[in-house]
Amino acid sequence: MTDSNAQILAIKDRLGQALVQHRAGQLRNAEALYQDILNEAPEHPDALHLLGLIRGEQGQEYIGIKLIERALRKRPLAAAYHHNIAGLYRRVGEMALAKARFQDAFSLKPDYGEAYQGYAEMVSFAPQDPFLHAVERQLTNPDLNDQTRCYLHFAAGKYLDDTAEYDQAFKHYELANGLAARSFSGAKNRAFFQDLVYFQPDLQSIEARAEPVGDEPMPIFVVGMPRSGTSLVEQILASHSGVFGAGELNDLATVSLQLMKTLKAQPAPAGIRRDASSRLVQVAVDQAQARYLGALRDRDYGQGTQWIVDKHPLNFRFLGLLRAMIPGAKIVHVRRHPLDTCVSCFFQNFTKGQDYSFNLTNLGEFYIDYQRLMNHWSAMPGLNIHTVTYESLLGSPQSVIESLLAFCELPFEPACLTFYDTIRPVSTASFNQVRQPIYQTSKARWRHYAQHLGPLARVLDLDVESPAMITGSRL
Repeated sequence: MTDSNAQILAIKDRLGQALVQHRAGQLRNAEALYQDILNEAPEHPDALHLLGLIRGEQGQEYIGIKLIERALRKRPLAAAYHHNIAGLYRRVGEMALAKARFQDAFSLKPDYGEAYQGYAEMVSFAPQDPFLHAVERQLTNPDLNDQTRCYLHFAAGKYLDDTAEYDQAFKHYELANGLAARSFSGAKNRAFFQDLVYFQPDLQSIEARAEPVGDEPMPIFVVGMPRSGTSLVEQILASHSGVFGAGELNDLATVSLQLMKTLKAQPAPAGIRRDASSRLVQVAVDQAQARYLGALRDRDYGQGTQWIVDKHPLNFRFLGLLRAMIPGAKIVHVRRHPLDTCVSCFFQNFTKGQDYSFNLTNLGEFYIDYQRLMNHWSAMPGLNIHTVTYESLLGSPQSVIESLLAFCELPFEPACLTFYDTIRPVSTASFNQVRQPIYQTSKARWRHYAQHLGPLARVLDLDVESPAMITGSRL
């Protein structure tokens, strides 16, 4: 074997090791291996492409784009490179480039279901657009796997929703969700929520003792159901000169789950509540706060920032723990009509973490459990919760935004009204909405699908045959 062949095999082996680490979420290990390959072969296209993806996951989208562009110069016909750079372009708001690259991806690989879905999510389709025919043509291919069919049905559903073919759209969305084959246990989720409520009193007398460092910013938590308007609220806040929008962070879930593990491990004599002053619990709370705030402040939030927005909708689960970890934390709860929320979730192909959303009954039950938990937290003294109703934000944006800023102890700034001009990466499904002025078409969207929503409405105890109610007003 020649030295050249040996080098190629060695690089291939390291690339395989890096991919294993990358897929396992061990980004630092994968990054080191990709960088090692590039030190030896600076223009290795796969290493450039994959390191570019890691940079995107690290919030360094522009560096990721440059790396994948270099990879494309070496391998211009690699459909996956086009698809993945499209996702980064979309995140930073380069919509025309993103659309072109998604098109390149499915032009190079006609059965690239994920690229069709990515493109469909970006486009407002008009009737007679050839896109639907291309998708339907692929769906006739008997060799497609279920995942590819799932992507294609989501893409077709989006096209038909845009063109007001609502019954056909719903059929495609039903097929897409079925093919996603996600499993979800409502009973296990309900037990988890019950644990969060049950163990929270053990923290009643615990106080997080670590103090903020100097003038460093503190978090604003934006919570609620996914697809309820949380991304829009974050974008409004992030348009203020004193606020940095950090996006959907997993840090609170990580430290909260560890804290719950500690609480559940505490011995409790029969008939007696746990000792709330337990030194072990106090230490666990202090550690949770230090870990969370440390991770938050490691981010590049810039000078003059007073608040960092942590917009993970499902952080609503941990508000009872948050009361002990970060007393007085600002919490913004975003609510949207339950049917609109659930329909929007059902029409979204979430990549991870929302397994309940692929079945309408599961969706309804999860929504009810979310509502019960939020009602419980809202009644708890010491939690600083401000509620923003999505429909009110659409109807009276200035007054709602002024109230929101006042809650966050921020002076009003006109940029918060023109939030769509704020340039920042957005990785959530609302990437289009936050870059446009407020529009009304997403309000009462469920009405287009009323005849299909009977099972969901029954779970939610709503009547789809008459105007549904929320916050005392008809929609």
